[in-house]
Amino acid sequence: MTENSYLFAREQMPRTPGSREVIKIVGDPSTITRRGTDIVELGDMMSRAARTLELFANGTIGKGESFDSVRDQASEVHGDLATAAKRYGPSGDALVAYASALSTVQAATDALVDQAAAAWSEVNEASHALGQASSAQTTYDFEANHDQDPAGDRPSTAAQQQAFDARVGDFQSYLNQYDAPVEVWESAYDTALQKLEKTTADGISDGFWDNAMPFIEGLLKVLTVVCVILIIAAFVLTGPLAAIAAALAVVVGVVSLLGELARLHTGRGSWGEVALAAIGVFPFGKLAKLGNLADFAAVGSKFPRLTGSIRLIGSEFSDARAGFKALDGLLEQKLNLRLFDYGLNTRNMLRGLYGPSLAWEAKAFTGSLGNGWRALAGFAPGSMPQTLGQALAGSAQAYAQGLVGLMGIKSIAGWGGVG
Repeated sequence: MTENSYLFAREQMPRTPGSREVIKIVGDPSTITRRGTDIVELGDMMSRAARTLELFANGTIGKGESFDSVRDQASEVHGDLATAAKRYGPSGDALVAYASALSTVQAATDALVDQAAAAWSEVNEASHALGQASSAQTTYDFEANHDQDPAGDRPSTAAQQQAFDARVGDFQSYLNQYDAPVEVWESAYDTALQKLEKTTADGISDGFWDNAMPFIEGLLKVLTVVCVILIIAAFVLTGPLAAIAAALAVVVGVVSLLGELARLHTGRGSWGEVALAAIGVFPFGKLAKLGNLADFAAVGSKFPRLTGSIRLIGSEFSDARAGFKALDGLLEQKLNLRLFDYGLNTRNMLRGLYGPSLAWEAKAFTGSLGNGWRALAGFAPGSMPQTLGQALAGSAQAYAQGLVGLMGIKSIAGWGGVG
């Protein structure tokens, strides 16, 4: 006889002897089988393609100048493709095996879960009926024990107890059948997972550049907008703001160039994009000096124009520093104090409070399109010196020599890329 309790009145079924919740196992075996089979077939195709590329790479097939351009790429790709093919085959087989186990457990437990749910509902009803019968019997006994002379015979709970025991037995039989097939399925699931983990352990994984490249490419888009803003500022303004904007533009240009070199290294960029990014490295307001870049180089320099251009780029930061000093001077005049009589934190606080407004007050405009172009080139307003042609030629030569230097670094490092 099963003792009735509140546990049998709950809507939720109790767990199995193996502590499992009685639920249907979800999943579509046919879909998993189809996808597993597709992965196996894809692995076979990748394996054949890798073999073909290997034959291209070692020159067994594809002889002739027309195939030379793809031979190096085939050498780089076929190994990774073969590794991926070895991973795909076992992965697909593991999915197919799991789909078979899933189909088996669903066939064994789907109807069982429905039967257990129906049996549990009958247990709830039988438990309620037995509870009412037991309550009536308790009331009768209380009245009899207190000389209240209850009417009729003492109520019996035998029929309700028998029905309750039968319902609990039916439900328990369904509950006891659930663990075995589910345990087989859980084992198949673990086996499939282990096979997938094993086949991918030595597979192809994303490296640092694969993970970093989305951020780098997003940063390059932002820097493009920033660069346009700084060019406009350098075009229309003179004075401290123009010097600071020019230095910031060099920083943006250098970061953009490094980003494009990173894209080239990972095969996502090209030398054309590097060439465009290199333009941003040339300092605003220094075009007039590019014709005599060798004068800026160190004595005995192997590449005087290249090293001269680097030094000239560095001069932008000296100009920016002079611009900040000029703003410090305006700040001292406005507040009638000596800025460096105060600590660093106080100085920076005053610069943050008054610097932007003073910089805007000290601004000056180039005044015309012609003067804007002259400001970018580094010529005095209202003049177009005879050295313009020399400056343009010097800038082109320094630019070309810089690209040659970058390409030399590329060949030493063994970078890839499309150029």
